[in-house]
Amino acid sequence: MDTATDEMNLKINITEDGPAARTLAITIPAEVVDERIEASYGNLQNQAQMRGFRKGKAPRHLLRKRFGQDVINETRGQLIMGAYQQAIQQNELRVVGDPDFPDELMEKPLEEGKEFSFEVSIEVAPEFDLPALENVAIKKPIFEIDESHVDNEMKQLAFRFGTPENIKKDFQPLDRLIGRASVDVEDHDGVFFETDKTLVVVPDVEDEGKGPVLGLLLEDLGERLEGAAIGSDIVFETVGPPAHERSELRDKKITINFHVTDCERITPLETETLVTTFGLEDEAMLRERLKLEIENRRDQEQRAAEREQVFEYLLDNTTLALPQKISEAQVARTIERQRMDLLYRGDNPEQVEKQLAEMRDQTQEQAINRLKLLFIMDKVARHFDIEVSDQEVNGRIAMMAQQRGERPDAVRTELQKTGGLQEVARQIMEHKAADRIVDQADVTEVPAADWNKEATEKAEKRKSGAGKKAASKKAAKKKTAKKAAKKTAGKAESKKKTTKKTK
Repeated sequence: MDTATDEMNLKINITEDGPAARTLAITIPAEVVDERIEASYGNLQNQAQMRGFRKGKAPRHLLRKRFGQDVINETRGQLIMGAYQQAIQQNELRVVGDPDFPDELMEKPLEEGKEFSFEVSIEVAPEFDLPALENVAIKKPIFEIDESHVDNEMKQLAFRFGTPENIKKDFQPLDRLIGRASVDVEDHDGVFFETDKTLVVVPDVEDEGKGPVLGLLLEDLGERLEGAAIGSDIVFETVGPPAHERSELRDKKITINFHVTDCERITPLETETLVTTFGLEDEAMLRERLKLEIENRRDQEQRAAEREQVFEYLLDNTTLALPQKISEAQVARTIERQRMDLLYRGDNPEQVEKQLAEMRDQTQEQAINRLKLLFIMDKVARHFDIEVSDQEVNGRIAMMAQQRGERPDAVRTELQKTGGLQEVARQIMEHKAADRIVDQADVTEVPAADWNKEATEKAEKRKSGAGKKAASKKAAKKKTAKKAAKKTAGKAESKKKTTKKTK
């Protein structure tokens, strides 16, 4: 396919190397090369200060002699990036990840009077068809808020606003250990990562000893922390999840050396103090306020459950091939998107990190589905012409701040530092797109108990399926190893026999 852009009169040839892979062959005409080189010298002449000449008056031949190679290098870079951007825009290519330019491209000669050609490999968003978006079968879990829910919320609130106390040993569930950590990764020279402020929370009883450390889910965390005290050195060993957003950690042995420097235990506030903290008259008013907040969260959870079913429906009924070289940035986006979703639902930061660690520990198939969903929901949003306003982003930030008990400006500052504002906007876009499908779906109300049972069975089924695949893969690997060993042994025996014959 040959096209030409108006601005630079480029010649562009696009070759399809696969479902989502493209190679762009771009030729910049000689007259454009000359114009850009001349413009670069013109800019240099206006700015250069050379001995014996006033600013802007240095002769061109002296500039060429002294700065010629620098001008060529700078102009080459500008031409390449300018031509690449024009080629992408002209052909309306939705690029995924970073372009792959040849390593030697920046050494290729750029000469006046000659055209300049180069190639670049890219991956684009896959093309696919959406399934029917009307009358999707959706179940809506129904449950009523009772006093037990309020009691649990009171307990969590008392803990959140409790008084910290320094502890030196005999750690208990939910104690917060802080210390230095260094991470060593298989096949990586030197220390992979280190920090002086690592937080490790002793797993609660219901967590069955599992918990996250530096974003990695450890099955034996509780066991490793037994008998620890201030000054203890603890070694955690695990294997990087196959779906981790950092490729260098996937399936690699990871060793975390943790030195405990501090520990605090939270003493929950008494109910009376909690009431005073919120500026309310009595416990009844606090309980009523909490009940309203729980009901609001329940409504959010119901909507989230409906959206999850939309996501499952779209994944089950959409066929698309992911780009082969899907970037780590795309994988990280799925993690960050989940972080925003959990914070929006009102989970505290520690709960969020625990769930993200569990998410990283999921199967490769689940990770691929999360990536597919990024492309699917983007297309659904374009199908419905979904747009996100600044007002909506500010409203979502305010809601997240309220859930976390923080000021909106503090949450916004945090999101700006971590690049989370873009993910907030994307989350809103995806929610609006999914809600459009829910609003025209065939919705059936079901008791919350039935819904939870069904969700648990689905999770167990996925886990069981992943276990079988992993066992099968492991068995195949073992079989291959045995076969290789047998072959090697056979060769050794043959060599031995041959040696005897020679004698």
